[in-house]
Amino acid sequence: MTRKTISGIVLAALLPLQLWAGVLRGMVHDQDTGEILIGATAMLEGTQRGAATNPKGWFTINNLAAGNYKLRVSMIGFEDYTQDVALTQSDTLEIHMALAPGALELGEVNIEAERQRSGLDNTSTVRREVIPGEELRERSTDGKLMSALAGKTGIRTKPCALCGSMGVGMQGLDPSYTEVNVDGMPVLSGLGTLYGMDGLSVSDVKELQVTKGSGSNLFGSGAIAGAINLVSVKPARAKTLAGSISANNNAQNTLSLSASGLTGKLPMRISLLNSAEPNIVDEDNNGLTDTPKYRRFSGQIGVSPILPRGELRLGGRLYDERRFAGETNWNKSYRGSAEVYGREIYTKRSELSARYDAPSSGSFHWSIEGASAMHDHDSWYGTAHYSGEQTLILGKFSSQKTWNDRHSTVGEIAYNHEEYDDDLAVATKTDFLYDTPGLTLEHTMQLASENRLTLQGGSKVEYWNDYGTQVIPRGTLLWRPDLATGVRLSGGAGFRPVSIFSSEEALMSGFADVTVPTKLEPERSVAGSLALNRQWVGSTTALSLDVSTFYTYFSNKLILRNGHMAGSTIYINSDFAYSAGTELQGTFTTTSGWTFDAGGRFSQVRYEDEHAEMRNAEFQNQYTLNFGLRKDFARSGITAEVSNAVYGPQFLPEGRGREKSPDYVIWDLGLSKSWKAVTLAASVKNLFDWTQPDDPYLRDAETDHLILDSSLIYGPLLGRTAALSLSWRWNEK
Repeated sequence: MTRKTISGIVLAALLPLQLWAGVLRGMVHDQDTGEILIGATAMLEGTQRGAATNPKGWFTINNLAAGNYKLRVSMIGFEDYTQDVALTQSDTLEIHMALAPGALELGEVNIEAERQRSGLDNTSTVRREVIPGEELRERSTDGKLMSALAGKTGIRTKPCALCGSMGVGMQGLDPSYTEVNVDGMPVLSGLGTLYGMDGLSVSDVKELQVTKGSGSNLFGSGAIAGAINLVSVKPARAKTLAGSISANNNAQNTLSLSASGLTGKLPMRISLLNSAEPNIVDEDNNGLTDTPKYRRFSGQIGVSPILPRGELRLGGRLYDERRFAGETNWNKSYRGSAEVYGREIYTKRSELSARYDAPSSGSFHWSIEGASAMHDHDSWYGTAHYSGEQTLILGKFSSQKTWNDRHSTVGEIAYNHEEYDDDLAVATKTDFLYDTPGLTLEHTMQLASENRLTLQGGSKVEYWNDYGTQVIPRGTLLWRPDLATGVRLSGGAGFRPVSIFSSEEALMSGFADVTVPTKLEPERSVAGSLALNRQWVGSTTALSLDVSTFYTYFSNKLILRNGHMAGSTIYINSDFAYSAGTELQGTFTTTSGWTFDAGGRFSQVRYEDEHAEMRNAEFQNQYTLNFGLRKDFARSGITAEVSNAVYGPQFLPEGRGREKSPDYVIWDLGLSKSWKAVTLAASVKNLFDWTQPDDPYLRDAETDHLILDSSLIYGPLLGRTAALSLSWRWNEK
C-alpha cells in the first residue's frame, strides 16, 4: 500500500462524518388549496430524526446515513402522509408532499385545528395575505415590524426622509388610508397610524393579515386603501425567553427582549423594545441631519387568567419617543426659533385591551372586547408649535353563526369614542369629539358545490354626531374554477371624517404656514377591484401569481397642496378625486432552497382643484417595483439574499422648476447563519449609496435662515448603511 493511499485513508477517517451524510428536504402544502403548511412535522420512522416546516413550507433533516427510510409527515387537521425514501452518501434528496385535510375526532367531539398560513389565503373570500410571525422575524433587520414589511409588494413603508415617521401605505394612497388593527381593534388609528407603529416589535406578532382595497372597508372608516390586522402572540404558561440586538455603522441600535410563563402558573408574556439613533448623522457635511436622531422605548404585557370556561386576555402597552431632525448646530435653546431650524417631536402613548372568548357552542361563537389608547404628541416644526392629543375608547361584541354547509353570518355591535385636540391657530376648527355606535352584519353564501362560487356581502352602519347615520356596504364574489385558481370581484363604499393630522403629508410639510380656507368635510368613496390568483405546484417547484386592478372614486377627498412659496401648505376638500392602478406579484420557490419574488404597482391619484382643473397628487410614486432573490443552504443553516426596489417619479408642486422627480433604485443585501437557537445576520441597505441629488433645503437670501421645502424630499438623504444583528430563543423543555 502506497504512502498516498495510507494518507488518504487516514485523512478520510479524520473528516467529520457530516461531510459524508445525506440531507432530506421537502415542501409540504395543502392538497385542497395549494397553500404551504407551516409547522407540519416530518419524522423518519424507527429513528429519532425529524423536523418541522418553516414559513416557506420546507423542512430539512440533516446528517443522515445512506439507506432506506420511511418518511411520515403529519399535522393536526390533516391526514398523515407516508413515503419511502432512499438516500445515498452525500446525497441531498428533495421531495414534495400534499396533505389532505382531515379532522381529529375524540368521542363526541370534532376538533378542527387552526393552521398557520403564509401568502395569499385562498380560503378567504376577500383578498387577504397572511405573513406569519416567523417570516416577519426572518425579514426584520432590526427587530422592528416596519423593517420586516419593507419591500413587500403593494405595501409602502418609505419613511419621511426628514422626520423619519413611517406608516403603511397601499394602492398609491398615504398611510392614513390604511386601517391598522391590533387583534381586531383599531387602537392604532389616527395619530397612532403615523407615529405608533415605529415601536412595534416583530416578537409580539403571531401573524400579520393584510387586506387591500374595497374588501377591507368593514374593518373601519379608515380602511379606504386597505387594512392590516396584527394578531398578537398569546400569553403562555410555558417558559420562553427570546431577544435580539442590532446595530449599524451609524451607531443606530435596537434591543428587543420578550419572556413568557415567568411564574410557571399564570399564562403571561412581557416584551421590551429600546431603540436609538444617538448621534447626529450628516454624511454629506451640509450642516443638516441625513436621518433623525431619536430615542424610543416600548413595553408590552399580556396576561391570560385561567377561567373555568372561555378565555380571557388582558394587555397593556407603553410607548415613549423623542426625535430630532434639522440643522446640526441646533440645541434646545433654539426650540421655536427661526435662527436655527429644528424639528423636535415628543410622543407618549399608552394602550389597554381586554378580550373574552366564550367557549364555542356547536356552530355558534361569541366574544366581547374593549380597548383604550391615549396619544400625546408635542412638537416644534421650526417656529411652529404643534401639540395634539387623541383619546380612543373602543368596545365591541362579536358573534359568528354557521347555519349549514352553505351559509354563515358574522355580526358585530361596536361603540367608539374618539377625541382629538390640537393647538393649531387656523381659521377653521380642527378639534373634534365623536361618539360613534355601529352595527356590522356580514353573510357568506356558497352558490356552488365544493366552494367553487362564494358570495359574501355585508354592511357597516354607524351613527356620527355631526353627520348622522352612515351606511357602508361591501360585497365580494369569489370564483374558484379549480383548487389552484381564485378570481375575486369586490366593491364597497367608504366614509372617513378627517382632520389636519389625517394626512401623512402633514408630517413632512410641518405646520409653519398652514391654511385651511373652509371646514374640512368627511371623505366619501366608492371602490371596486378585480383580482386573479393562480398557483402551480410541481414535484420540486412552486409558482404563485397574483394580479389585481383597483379603482376608488372620492368625493370631498382631503388634499394637501404645497403653495408656490416653500413651506406653505393648503388643506382643501376636492369634489372629485380618484385612485386607480394595477398590482402584480409573483413568487417562485424550489425545494432546493431558491426563492424569487417580483412585483410592482402602477397607480395614479388625481383630484379636481378649486378651479375645476385636474391635478396629480403630490408625494405619490407613479409606480414601484421590487425584486428579491433568496437562497437557503439547508446543510449549513446559511441564508443569502439580494433585493432591490424601484421608485417611480413623484409629481412636484408648481414653481419647483420641473414637473416630476426622477425615479431611482435602492439595492439591499442580507446574509444570515442559524444554529438551533441563535441566528447571526448581516445586512447592507442602499448598497450603491444613492441619495437624491436635489437639495430640498433653501436659505433666505437676507437672513440666511433655513427654509424647508418638503415637496422636494422624494428620496433618501442617507446613503449606504451596514448592520449586524443577533437573535436568540430559549424554550424550557
